[in-house]
Amino acid sequence: MIRIVFDCLRAPYDFANILQVALSVSGFCEIHVTGNSLHHDHPKIVGKVGSWSSKIRKNGMPRLPIYYYDSLEECVTKLRKNGIRLIGTSPDAQKSFYDLDLSREDCAIVFGTESSGLSRYKASLMDKMVRIPMSKELDFMTLSVVVPIVVYEAFRQQN
Repeated sequence: MIRIVFDCLRAPYDFANILQVALSVSGFCEIHVTGNSLHHDHPKIVGKVGSWSSKIRKNGMPRLPIYYYDSLEECVTKLRKNGIRLIGTSPDAQKSFYDLDLSREDCAIVFGTESSGLSRYKASLMDKMVRIPMSKELDFMTLSVVVPIVVYEAFRQQN
């Protein structure tokens, strides 16, 4: 199981892409959303996901394990209580995401806001911080690019 956590997920297109990735590995991905985020049944999100899939247009959105929290702190507390380690993401982290052994870790990968990532305070709530390797030409990647990398690498390692 891969758990992905999003702090203040506000972009409908990014949320739609995240749902598409989660559906592509159905039964393997759990989504946690915190703060002032959109809800997964927002019309723009449902419309976008439906535009990509005739099955969803015909049958509606399948159920996914999606959990909402008022704050990242509340989410962190709940996951930790269940023995889940929290791994934050930042382009400034020293350790590479690819150095993680996700086959043995019961963890959640945490993504900050689309505009500013995880604040220093929120990063301090994490057990570990990692970066997704990228060229020096970029200083960030959008959630719709990074989430598939993370989910499929976890899926590969755990299967």
